[in-house]
Amino acid sequence: MLNTKIIKTANFLIKLLIITFAFGFIAQRFFIKYDTSSFFLNFSKLFTEEKTIIFLVIIVCMMLLNWALEACKWKMLIRKIEKVSFIKSFMAVWAGITIGAFTPNRTGEYFGRAFILEQANRWEGVFITTIGSFSQLLITLIFGTISGFLFLNNAFEPVTHKLLYVLLFVTSLLALILMILFFKISWVKKFFFKIIPQKYYLFRSHLEVYSYYSIKELLEVIFLSTLRYAIFTVQFFLLMYLCHIEMTFFEGLVFISFLYLITTCLPTIALTELGVRGSVSIFLLEIYYQSNPIFMDEAISNMFMASFFIWFVNLIIPALIGGIFVFKLKFFRK
Repeated sequence: MLNTKIIKTANFLIKLLIITFAFGFIAQRFFIKYDTSSFFLNFSKLFTEEKTIIFLVIIVCMMLLNWALEACKWKMLIRKIEKVSFIKSFMAVWAGITIGAFTPNRTGEYFGRAFILEQANRWEGVFITTIGSFSQLLITLIFGTISGFLFLNNAFEPVTHKLLYVLLFVTSLLALILMILFFKISWVKKFFFKIIPQKYYLFRSHLEVYSYYSIKELLEVIFLSTLRYAIFTVQFFLLMYLCHIEMTFFEGLVFISFLYLITTCLPTIALTELGVRGSVSIFLLEIYYQSNPIFMDEAISNMFMASFFIWFVNLIIPALIGGIFVFKLKFFRK
């Protein structure tokens, strides 16, 4: 068994490595990949308006509420194997954001949170964390697909029309399958056995966590995921409104939900989401403003600004602050 000094040193070095990777990746995206100075310069012009400060305070508060709900959800899920306080759950979530910042599709979040557990098996913690992400994906697919059909209600180029309807047909089918699978979460064990029979027996005991949850508990998870979805959707709309993107509240929510659906279907790294979201936004704006092309150029510029700041507030700020909480993780136990 490793002695205490070696364990402490190893834990510290891994934490330092994570912070270096995360902050280095953020710096690379901030100062090299994207011209963020132009975003801040354009956004600073909005401070001549009285409403700007009020809106920004609301937007930041919504970010905190969003991640607080995620902490509540994870606390509720993880209690099956270890009871953690809300504060500890909140730290785990934010540390996970830091680790997820430089990993594909934020997969690092699952492992980041598990390393805050004191006694419980980490693999079980990872598998339980996927239940929360599963529920969030399901909500995104459901609302995104409904919004997609509403968004396509206006006529535009037939080829694009067909391609997007194919996408919505696929996501509708996927949402239905995932809904059945979510409420029959114990079937995941059989799924693992089918796809990786050779490795199944290594994780068989850990996969039992998928049998721990009742329908009532899973509905609670869905409820919290829906609240989160509502918060960051309205939050994005407020930023769009602040950046002078002319849409009604209903049109904005439909646009954002469809945007989230498409970006969710594309594999990304958290810190590259800005480019992906910006490209998809332009594509959807071209459809939305096709009958009013005069507004196109200004709308695209303003949408990039709104996309940048939703990315900055919801991911960059938590990833930077989460670096503090990374030091609460324990990668090796005594």
